[in-house]
Amino acid sequence: MSNICNICPNHCNINNNTICGQKPTLDNENMIYTSGVAVDPIEKKPLYHFLPGTQTLSVGTVGCNLQCLNCQNHHIAQPSDVKSVFTQKYSPSDIVGQAKYKKTPSISWTYNEPTIHPKWIIKTAEIARQNNLKTILVSNGYNSQETLDNLVEYVDAVNIDLKGIDDDFYKKICHGRVEHVLNAIEFYHSHQVHVEITNLLIPGYNDDLSSIRELINYVKGVSTYIPLHFTRFYPQFKMQDVEITPDRTIDKALDLAKYLGLKYVYPGNTSPSYKDNTYCRNCRHLLVQREGYNVKVNISRQNACRNCNHKTDIILE
Repeated sequence: MSNICNICPNHCNINNNTICGQKPTLDNENMIYTSGVAVDPIEKKPLYHFLPGTQTLSVGTVGCNLQCLNCQNHHIAQPSDVKSVFTQKYSPSDIVGQAKYKKTPSISWTYNEPTIHPKWIIKTAEIARQNNLKTILVSNGYNSQETLDNLVEYVDAVNIDLKGIDDDFYKKICHGRVEHVLNAIEFYHSHQVHVEITNLLIPGYNDDLSSIRELINYVKGVSTYIPLHFTRFYPQFKMQDVEITPDRTIDKALDLAKYLGLKYVYPGNTSPSYKDNTYCRNCRHLLVQREGYNVKVNISRQNACRNCNHKTDIILE
């Protein structure tokens, strides 16, 4: 058996200190160590076009295969010692049982990087599917092709955190390479997994208009229908000296994305506004109204606009 882990592009030697802090190739698929299990609005992931207005059972574990300087969940994603993080043990059946008890139609693997434990996701998703529950990944997309191949048939929706479009940014801020993230986005989309993308705009690092334009054009090249979330940065972890993203930066990014042809763009970590809503792309009728996490869905049972009967780009069930 090889000592090299093939779960992500880091290809760590599992006999040494792995970047994610785990021995993921040795995971027991029947025992999951969670750092947190909670019920969240699905919009918090953020997913705006997948089961809007519903709750999701969020499951976090420990560790990450990137080392982002601005990590907001660094206490579980990049702990100095993974053994110092309090965890609870669940079986995959326990997780599904929690989702059924809480009456959530989906299970979201989130908070840290879930894909460092693909066996846990796959085993739980198999049981979830038998119980008509969807599986969601909130991921950095930093996967090997082998992991993507293994996961794709078990995943219903993903939000990929595309941290920037520039490889130097990824190397400096995240200690990774952007090409693998782009490959994950394209792979999931080509296999009919619902994809949404989040881009955190960090002042002075990835918020210049040329970088934003390049990222928008990349997303547009995959599909103009992928929802893109431009999110406000707050000082975190090792980037405490960076200012909060101004409103004008978010607004410019949203306006540019619409001008360049993306159908659905949204702000994140900002005050609630009409910009959070989803409108029919045919007649501009309000389809989904969002005021924070208060969501009203105005779509017919045929998944069409109630005003013009145009089919929406939203998955309701």
